Amino acid sequence: MNPATMGQVVIGKVSLMGTPDQFSTFALPKSFVWLKHFSAEELTEFFAELLDALYRGQRDGDWSFVADVVENWKATANIEVNPAVVAGIEQGLTELEEGQGISWAELRAELDL
Repeated sequence: MNPATMGQVVIGKVSLMGTPDQFSTFALPKSFVWLKHFSAEELTEFFAELLDALYRGQRDGDWSFVADVVENWKATANIEVNPAVVAGIEQGLTELEEGQGISWAELRAELDL
């Protein structure tokens, strides 16, 4: 199997008679090259959300759903490629699991919101 290039992502495993374990690739438009940072499972989730948003947009005539999905996933990709941000998130999750941190109510009170 040839690895996907920087401008491609593997979008699915197909099993055709006589060609087991073949992979399909999808050439990414330059504006979507950030998708290369996601795992196969994450890409599956992205495309499922994108197709749902496209359906909703077409059904309701409101295409903001599509923009929201793309913007949210792009922001996630930008976070995942920054090791300092990932480390901070992981540290925060560990602290929460250990019972550290404060509730939203406590934070609002502390900030006088």
